[in-house]
Amino acid sequence: MSCSTGHGYAPPPRRVKSADWFLPCPIFAGLECQTPGLAQSLGFRDDFLYCVMMNIQPLSGALGAEVQGVDLLHLEQDQLQEIESAFLEYLVLCFRDQQLSPGDLLRLTERLGGPGETPYLGGLPDFPEVVPVVKEADERSPYTFGAGWHTDFTFQECPPDRTLLYAVDTPTVGGDTLYCNLYQAYEALSEGMQAVLSDLNAVHSAVRAYGPKATLREHLENMSIANDTAEPQTMLHPVIRQHPATARPVLWVNPTYTIRFEKMTEAESSPLLNYLNQLAVSPSFTCRVRWQPGTLTMWDNRCTQHCATSDYAGHRREMLRTTVAGTRPLAQGRGH
Repeated sequence: MSCSTGHGYAPPPRRVKSADWFLPCPIFAGLECQTPGLAQSLGFRDDFLYCVMMNIQPLSGALGAEVQGVDLLHLEQDQLQEIESAFLEYLVLCFRDQQLSPGDLLRLTERLGGPGETPYLGGLPDFPEVVPVVKEADERSPYTFGAGWHTDFTFQECPPDRTLLYAVDTPTVGGDTLYCNLYQAYEALSEGMQAVLSDLNAVHSAVRAYGPKATLREHLENMSIANDTAEPQTMLHPVIRQHPATARPVLWVNPTYTIRFEKMTEAESSPLLNYLNQLAVSPSFTCRVRWQPGTLTMWDNRCTQHCATSDYAGHRREMLRTTVAGTRPLAQGRGH
């Protein structure tokens, strides 16, 4: 398999982070902009009405934002550009009160760059790129799919640029997802450690989750998960990755798929990898998304890790998942 190595990208300028300071905002928010010509009839320009409705509220000081006043089924091109700009800034975007079918989710994924390859996980019969992530209330295992910090599918040559997860059914409490900012993890390293890591590659593999001896599928009774029958192939990626859109350096390892450093044993690699993975999930580098039905969250796999919580035993949780195809990770300084 071959894939592209990325390209330069200049995000469009942001117009507004929050429009709360516009006096008519509560009125327009209540009407949800459903009346054609409303802005003109009240003496306001269309772009004024749009700015009022596109409201971006940060989830934490590290990363993450909730985008309000957006219908993902009917995105205008300028709205999509605003969302893409916010995505590069906040890394994790959360949209509430969306009404998405599996086909709608796939069409949104296609608009964002097209679906990525999804090995090991069975998709819906009519939409194989859409993976149902289901845990029924009566399942015996407390384990949740996505539990344990990781970046999605880094064992691939071209891991997904982003993941979209849409909530169909959620517990009243619990089942949240945590995220961490790998830009900040890199910036927290000393100059000496940054220099050491910049020359290293790491070996990534699906062996722990999907290898012949992996037990993940035994814990998830209502998901279709396959294991490799032989040892899965490994993939080399730079430890310090350059983000293809921002050109910023990223500490790009994770405890699920990063096995060891190139030309080192797992025993030799383990102390430093453990330190880096613990640093990455420092509380000050994280945010938390609390799900409710109709919530869609997308996150940037090029600069984040995430972890689902397993704290809702006896309650049902159903999500729909897609990924957006990515490019091959390049080392800092070789990203273009």
